[in-house]
Amino acid sequence: MSIDTEWALRVSEATSDFTKSDRLILSFITSHPQDAAFLPLKGLTEKTGTSKPTVIEFYKKLGYSSFKEFLNGLRNFYEHHIDSYRASAAIFKKINGTGELISALVETEVRSITRIKDYISEDDLMFISKSILGSKRVFIFGPGTGYYPAHFLFQRLKRYRIDIHLIGDDIQHTAEYLFPVCTGDLVLIFNYLPEPDIIEKVMKYCKDEGASIVLITGSIYLSLAPYPDRVIYVKRGEIGFKNSMAVPMAFANLILLSVELTGGEKVSGYLKNLEEKRDEYKLLFS
Repeated sequence: MSIDTEWALRVSEATSDFTKSDRLILSFITSHPQDAAFLPLKGLTEKTGTSKPTVIEFYKKLGYSSFKEFLNGLRNFYEHHIDSYRASAAIFKKINGTGELISALVETEVRSITRIKDYISEDDLMFISKSILGSKRVFIFGPGTGYYPAHFLFQRLKRYRIDIHLIGDDIQHTAEYLFPVCTGDLVLIFNYLPEPDIIEKVMKYCKDEGASIVLITGSIYLSLAPYPDRVIYVKRGEIGFKNSMAVPMAFANLILLSVELTGGEKVSGYLKNLEEKRDEYKLLFS
């Protein structure tokens, strides 16, 4: 079990045993991880309207032996939620000048990207690439910062003659974006929102219409659990450093390469034909 995804796996396994109080605690944590990650035990009881024994029982259900261990697990999982102000303050306490900033940034991003191999399995990658290649159409949704990996895949998967559609996050037209979704389609969702309401609505619609769903997320929300066929945790950043989308973007590129590898000669043929068309019709900017 990777330390980065340990929290999510523990919560998933214990969900069926949660009481109403347990759900209150988890709801506060998922809505305010940047606060919960630094609260003392007494502070967490006050914020959730529960008691010290209730919080202790909650973290023991998750398999943690102490509150300190529980907080460490929470921080490791929710580190990408630490707010910008707090992250900036932490950075500039340790760094003097842009030279140190460049080194710290590179080291942090490299560590974060390297951890992909710890929490993304070969099975996860094969599931996504085979689903993309085997579905009638692919719909991709990435509200907020999730737009960057979503749009990247939307552009690049066209190279393989994938019938792909980008679901916009303009709430006035969400119904129009979703209306074509039906059985045989795949819906890929990148979720990096602090509140999951729109994600839940989109997934419920797609599930009701018979589509398969893959959720790529940095957070765990119990309300989303009934909908996706596969959940893949792809986190951002580290506590004490500002977040970027380097890891989700690297994962999007990994999906792209996996589709090429899985598609074999057929996909390679599409790429070759694309380059021939570029040359034939001079479809390049000079």
